[in-house]
Amino acid sequence: MKKKHRGLKIILWFLVSILLIIGSIVAYLYFGESGKRNALTVIPKEAVFIIETSNLTEGWSTLSESKMWKHLLSSPKFDKINQSAMQLDSLVKGNKTLNMLFSERQLVIAAQMTTQRDYDFIFAVDLKRASKISFLKNYIKDILGYFDYSMTKRTFEGTEILELTKTNSTEILSICFIDNIMVCSYSPMLIEKSIHQKDSEYWTKNPNVRFVTTEIKGNKLFNFYLNFSQLDDYLKCYLSEPSSIVNSISTNLYFSAFNVTFDNEKLQWDGYTSVNDSLPSYFKALANVAPGKWNAYDIISDKAALYVSMSFNNQASFFDKLKEVFKSEDTTKAQDYEKTIKKVEKYLRINLDNDFFGWIGSEIAFVKLQPSPNANEDDAIAMIHASDIERAKAGMDKITKNVRRKTFGLVKFNDTEYKNFTIKYLEYGWFLKLFFGKLFNKFDKPYYTIMDDYVVFSNSPSCLIEMIDDYTVGKTLAHNSDFMKFLDNFDPKANMSAFVQMPKVYSHLYYYSTSEKRQGIKENKDVILGFTRVGLQLVSDNGMFKTKLHADFDEQAGFSSDLENIESAAEDLYLFQIDSGKYKVVIGSNMVNRTGPYKIRYADSTTIQAEGRLENGKPEGLWRSYFEDGKIKSAVTYKDGMANGIAMFYFDNDKQTTRVELTFEDDKIVDIYREFYENGNRKVMLKFKDGLPNGDAEFYYESGVIKIEGDYKDGVKQGKWKHYTETGEVIDKEKWKKGQQKGANN
Repeated sequence: MKKKHRGLKIILWFLVSILLIIGSIVAYLYFGESGKRNALTVIPKEAVFIIETSNLTEGWSTLSESKMWKHLLSSPKFDKINQSAMQLDSLVKGNKTLNMLFSERQLVIAAQMTTQRDYDFIFAVDLKRASKISFLKNYIKDILGYFDYSMTKRTFEGTEILELTKTNSTEILSICFIDNIMVCSYSPMLIEKSIHQKDSEYWTKNPNVRFVTTEIKGNKLFNFYLNFSQLDDYLKCYLSEPSSIVNSISTNLYFSAFNVTFDNEKLQWDGYTSVNDSLPSYFKALANVAPGKWNAYDIISDKAALYVSMSFNNQASFFDKLKEVFKSEDTTKAQDYEKTIKKVEKYLRINLDNDFFGWIGSEIAFVKLQPSPNANEDDAIAMIHASDIERAKAGMDKITKNVRRKTFGLVKFNDTEYKNFTIKYLEYGWFLKLFFGKLFNKFDKPYYTIMDDYVVFSNSPSCLIEMIDDYTVGKTLAHNSDFMKFLDNFDPKANMSAFVQMPKVYSHLYYYSTSEKRQGIKENKDVILGFTRVGLQLVSDNGMFKTKLHADFDEQAGFSSDLENIESAAEDLYLFQIDSGKYKVVIGSNMVNRTGPYKIRYADSTTIQAEGRLENGKPEGLWRSYFEDGKIKSAVTYKDGMANGIAMFYFDNDKQTTRVELTFEDDKIVDIYREFYENGNRKVMLKFKDGLPNGDAEFYYESGVIKIEGDYKDGVKQGKWKHYTETGEVIDKEKWKKGQQKGANN
């Protein structure tokens, strides 16, 4: 099953279910007794998530009239869903008979894995007693006009299954009836699972599910349930590699249950999350300590794509709980943990209680910044709040000094002063992983500095420089009025908080994706940017977490002037666009023998997209392309249909600022590749041979000052690479061989 059709299937199910009620199951509904079974009881236990509404018609009306839904349907990716939604809308709204049948009906939609890399939906609706079905007879002809289905029957474990196949389609909609519940799915496997597991009533009898569902009091229009044990497998449909963080969440949390409310600008989920108390984890420790203040946003750069905070009212209490978790699970591991701490202390001649743990305050935070030129995907920031910053400075200075003494001065990184901040390097930062585990996997050899009441670590000195630059001029989250207003939706004290700025995430996704995936990401730009900010918060409450998820919606976010150039900013170098061949003119197949001048226009427009000359259907000579506003975009010379000679690319501005200058030879870049910022300053200079970087490479700050210099060989990094501050100081050195880093600071 193709994933892009799943949304369409959800809508089609609504439509087909109406037909089924009228036709195939009239007898069942007419003579059936009122049932008491909850629709959740027929959902298989392996469901990843469940959406529930207590009133099918009201739920549809609320959803379909919201700005969020209309915004989603405005995307070309949802065009087919939109067509079906309009059909459903015309059937349901204003139809008193259908409103009578479906109002006050419980509807449940669940997603479940069908293969290792795919999933499908199962639907269940409580039909109650529909003895007034005869009122629908006058509408049969109108409704049948929407469909052309054939039907067969089969039996599984004593339950009859109806199978509907639409003409000219191989997909089968399977339906069965379990007491008063009608169950439907496009996956026969899910229907059979529903029948097989119906008596277990997993979602109503499982104590861990009931633990959280009983806490979402009130009869809200929408409820949402999440099964964390299936989350890891589900996300494999979208992630190319397994995530250790997702795996940890899947293992250590049980279920979440939410009441869902939304209006035109906000989407909010309020509920509870249960913790797997049989496993040692941060979640278990956090669930048993009082929440603490989180204030890292005071110094975090406004460029943050992601900000995750663990907070507690007392660090000693948190670490004591964490030790208790380890001891309760495995005494031997707990003893090894204590022994390792003593070995570290003896080796480095430090006392970790005094020099490290003793000064930790109320928050440990993690930050991912919006990508900057030549950034690495793994670049990250970790921040530890200090209850006594002077004590923290003294402790970190002692640890750093003793680490350097153990390396006999082999670490070639001197403390760097940058805008009144001292950046230091910790060769043996691996001890951080000892205490914080996988959360500090990327920080085995971190750089760090002191900012206000926080010790700020990073595996990239460039990240620290960006943090310092933005903090110095007040470009922090705390000075972002929209972000601070968004925080009003959350508690000032929590155990875990996570905040996402979607425009920055879009930039991150676009920047680090392959050229093949970028087109798909770009097509979903408006959908992604519509939800401008998303936040999640966990607050301990009697061994579980009070959970809140909130999203701000702005249908105009994608049109913000700040986002006009987000693709180009995310791409780092325009080279990616050129390398993928997107600059080339596309000639229609009907022009195969055409010779002479030729113009290509934008769809549904008189604006020229590209113009030049064809020779036997191939571009020949100078071709110019234009932005939709008519400004020049590129000037490329062709020979025998391939780019040859000097080519120029421009920014979309009135000054026609040069963006790229390069030389092509039979569609391959050769000689010098030069790229510029929109202010006219140089951005990068690369030497090319046979279409690959070969030789000197130089990257620059937007001010024009050198940022990075190194060498490429056959398209990969080779030899020594140096990173500079904007004031000209060497901040980092790397050594590369055949594209593999051989060791930092050598």
